[in-house]
Amino acid sequence: MVRSFLAAVSLITCCPLGKFIPSERELQTCSNWFPVVGLILGVLLYYPSFYVMAWFGPSAGAFLVLLMLESVPKGFHLDGLADTADAFFSSRSRERKLEIMRDSHIGTMGVAAIVLLLLGKYAVFSVFPPEQAGATVFFCAFGGRFGISCYLLISQYARPSGLGKILYERRPYWGALLGFFVGEMAGICFFGFEFWWLFLPPLLFVVFWDRVCRHQIGGATGDTIGACEQLLELLICFEMLYFFS
Repeated sequence: MVRSFLAAVSLITCCPLGKFIPSERELQTCSNWFPVVGLILGVLLYYPSFYVMAWFGPSAGAFLVLLMLESVPKGFHLDGLADTADAFFSSRSRERKLEIMRDSHIGTMGVAAIVLLLLGKYAVFSVFPPEQAGATVFFCAFGGRFGISCYLLISQYARPSGLGKILYERRPYWGALLGFFVGEMAGICFFGFEFWWLFLPPLLFVVFWDRVCRHQIGGATGDTIGACEQLLELLICFEMLYFFS
């Protein structure tokens, strides 16, 4: 279990783990740990986010919060968002879209997707006081990784082979269940019992995103997984804006 957890850390964060190299079996089960990794990241980023907003003000603070939030996965999920946007907006065949997603170059729609997503997050963080910015970072870090587990649970892999296919060998049933329980408890602690439905919109989005990907390319890829995480973070940002208003 420890090695499976470390495999999750190595896959979705930039944390150095020395010479640790996960096995295929550990990669198959690591998605159960994604919500736990997100929870730990949320806790670790809460106070740094709080203090940069308090020390540097809303504009510079929002920039530094975004820098921290996007540095954790080394921009890996942003790359997935860009490749997905290039493919989905290309108006090509399913096979051609999958080829576009393999291309290491970023097109116009990919750049636009990254810019719009970062602008959306920045717009939200720039209006938050420090304590609300810290809470939003916490829920973004946790909710995005929890959403990946849920997406892996209901989606199917679009390619006959590939690195991402390893994650589909074993479905993260208990990881999704644990993530939902932890998320509900965190939401009740922050907002009270009247906001028990905090994670309902993200869960509905995961189902919607799965439908979109099945229609576009027949299922999921590593890029659509990364895009799902980033879009969930954006959704959670605006959800927090509603809760705090």
